Amino acid sequence: MKLIKIMSAMMVATTLGATAVVATPQADLTAQAKAKKSLKTIPKKFRGTWYHYEKADGYDYQKISATKIKSRFERKNSTRTMHQFNLKKGISNKNIANYNNPHKWMYAYKHGTKYVMDSWETYPGLYASDRSTYSMTTRKYKGKTVKVIKKTLTNFNGRWYIYSPSKALAKHLWNIDNK
Repeated sequence: MKLIKIMSAMMVATTLGATAVVATPQADLTAQAKAKKSLKTIPKKFRGTWYHYEKADGYDYQKISATKIKSRFERKNSTRTMHQFNLKKGISNKNIANYNNPHKWMYAYKHGTKYVMDSWETYPGLYASDRSTYSMTTRKYKGKTVKVIKKTLTNFNGRWYIYSPSKALAKHLWNIDNK
């Protein structure tokens, strides 16, 4: 009798576990299909000041808030402000104005495990794989694991940079990567 109860309990647990494994990916697909607009704010995990070091250019940075990215990259400063749009309709050419757009708008949306965050004018005409993406990754520094941002650049064939939370870590990572 005890054997029958134990076998029944194992069958129920196995059936429920298999159902949960099969049902979970479907829920993720449904949530992605329902996303109709780009993000209104930049995800919290990316917010803060992040640094990158290059020997020739010195320190670059990105100050990321909920709605803006202020950056210095290759000795050029820029500020971009989040602007939401309908992902199904896209951005029409009349909304872009041109590279001298006084609003300096940007957009963001989740694409797989990464977040695409780029200037407004890059949306039409570029494939998602050619746009600038951000993802969180980790690096080791003085025996500790530290979260850093991996940023791929727009239209640069997969070229990427690591942005770290401190200048010391940025220089340390540059020295490791360039030995």
